[in-house]
Amino acid sequence: MPENSKIPEIIKFVTKHPESTAGRRICREILGEAVERFNEEFAMDLEAGLKRHDDNQINTYYSLVR
Repeated sequence: MPENSKIPEIIKFVTKHPESTAGRRICREILGEAVERFNEEFAMDLEAGLKRHDDNQINTYYSLVR
């Protein structure tokens, strides 16, 4: 699966499960904080942050949510 199609899957998972260990880790590493409730602003910030990372990091995050 191409990395650009993995980003929406990562965001979808974190949106549904922001309090999971994987969701909290991804938010902490990308946004600098783990969030209790996820909203559209955080989704946009998460997407922008993920797009700044290389393919290896995207693959790592994707493996956490799959």
